[in-house]
Amino acid sequence: MIRISAGKYRSRNIEVPPSTTVPTKSIVRTALSNATNNIVRGAYVLDLFAGSGALGIEALSRGASFCHFVDIDEKACEIIKKNLDSLKEEKARIHNAKFKDALFTLKNEGKTFDIVFLDPPYAMKEAYLESIGYLLANEMVNKGGCIVAEFEGELGLPINLFNKYKEYTYGRTKVAILWR
Repeated sequence: MIRISAGKYRSRNIEVPPSTTVPTKSIVRTALSNATNNIVRGAYVLDLFAGSGALGIEALSRGASFCHFVDIDEKACEIIKKNLDSLKEEKARIHNAKFKDALFTLKNEGKTFDIVFLDPPYAMKEAYLESIGYLLANEMVNKGGCIVAEFEGELGLPINLFNKYKEYTYGRTKVAILWR
């Protein structure tokens, strides 16, 4: 179990999937929420590689208007659904799919986002660049919006394609916020 840090669901616990998912640490979730706090109210959010859904649920808790959750793991999607049901949160849609397939579907539906949380397993380095490339090429991140990537090591993010870039370090975990 992990605890939601702020907003209308503050102090509520949510479940995490079995050991295949490593949840974002509380200090990192709080920092991410604080860094995006000025645009979260009313934001349209995408939580890629969602795991427990904690990042998207934190955004909904702070006033996001809607969140799409994407995870390839069926068990993770069941946990996200269970978490959303326990909070009685209906402003969400869960996609049990590969991230490329989900992005393709969302693009075809004309979806664009104010905040994109990008937190694949750290070893999937290519998923970061592929996701960011696809989102930008298909204009799926709104002006003034951001992509928030959680990772370890170096990624070679295309920071020159963004208006503003901030990076934070929490132990071995790094968080990059790329603003459009």
